[in-house]
Amino acid sequence: MSIERQLAEAFKHNESALECPPSLDARIMAEYGRMMRGKRGDSFMKRRWNLSKVAIIVVVVAILSGFAYAGNKFLFSDSQGRYSIHMQTNEAFSLNQETLQKARASLKEVQSQLAPGETAVVYLPEVAAQFNGELPPLGVTNPAYMTDRQQWKQALEESGIGEPLPDSLLGGTYPFQAGTLNSPFHFMMGLDAIELQNEMKTENKKGEGNRPLWRLTAPPVDIPQSYYTSVYRNANGEAIYISWGVLKGSSIKLEGISSPDTEYVQLDLNGQKAHYTKNDQSLYGDSNVFQSIMWIEEREDQTIVYHVESDSASMTKERLIEAATSLQ
Repeated sequence: MSIERQLAEAFKHNESALECPPSLDARIMAEYGRMMRGKRGDSFMKRRWNLSKVAIIVVVVAILSGFAYAGNKFLFSDSQGRYSIHMQTNEAFSLNQETLQKARASLKEVQSQLAPGETAVVYLPEVAAQFNGELPPLGVTNPAYMTDRQQWKQALEESGIGEPLPDSLLGGTYPFQAGTLNSPFHFMMGLDAIELQNEMKTENKKGEGNRPLWRLTAPPVDIPQSYYTSVYRNANGEAIYISWGVLKGSSIKLEGISSPDTEYVQLDLNGQKAHYTKNDQSLYGDSNVFQSIMWIEEREDQTIVYHVESDSASMTKERLIEAATSLQ
């Protein structure tokens, strides 16, 4: 199958939507848009992105890999219910440390200017240079947190989420801190993401060319997957995030590409197959180290994707696995 056909299949979402998990090559979206505009004109892309069930759901902890299929190596795959994921690694690209740290600082600067609940599309010149000008749609969100546990529990119940909400994790050492009807690592950018990115790219060429640019974006209303995140934090500031990605009605198929140094281990959590990944190219969070454990479960008419994650550099794999196991 040609690259164009593979991309066309990935973006064919009358019945599904595209989610970008940790390590997804977000540049695919930008490259696909450029290719399709060149082949069929801008009107084609406008028609494609007007589909009512299309959503760009971007997990902001992305390892940005090069847009290349040669040299891909299988990492893992899983499928259950309405959700399937296929992850690979590729040696084509990785951000150097100077660029990574500058990009992280720029995104934090933008985030500090957002009101709770707002999401922005961001253009980072330092990252654009790494991509030879073909910058993937990047974004940042400022989650609106609820710090009262009972209020958050009520919000979950009103959303039809019946999952247990622990007072604390790991023997009481990680008490509940807050909850949000979204996620700092799994959030949605509006369907105007590529258009806004191109607009800022043009503005950057006319300006100084060394400062981050951003535009507010409104996520789609009709989305196939909703995220609910609870944050637990210990006395040293280490955080554990528990997220439930709930799918109702629609299906999601993921094709992800990560850098070759991504650590992966398949886990058995009390008989439940799970996937552990760790990378040190996180653009968001308290550090550039991001660890995640995910698994999929079917619950009546719902498919639930569980994520137990941490952006704390000192978090150990063993503690994260223990936290995930306690939810089984």
